[in-house]
Amino acid sequence: MWYLAKKQNNNGTSEAESNMPQIEAIYQGGVFKPLGAVTLPENQRVRLNIQPLGADEVNAWLEEVRQVQQRIIEHRGFLPDSTPDIALDRAPDE
Repeated sequence: MWYLAKKQNNNGTSEAESNMPQIEAIYQGGVFKPLGAVTLPENQRVRLNIQPLGADEVNAWLEEVRQVQQRIIEHRGFLPDSTPDIALDRAPDE
């Protein structure tokens, strides 16, 4: 669970500070897409601190994804196809 705390700045003003854990995201199509759960209310404005990941970190993440996929295949016998969901997500708003 996250909460907001007030932090005193050097100039005497205060600013809201989130104690939500750091999450990773992918920047795609002009939008940052979180790779983990986000416990913020809808339309919450946030400040992002961008830290591009190096190749080693990306490769480690890809290995984790492969392991999750393998567990799904072992449990279900196949990897579900999310193509229709992805296509719907990419459809222009009408």
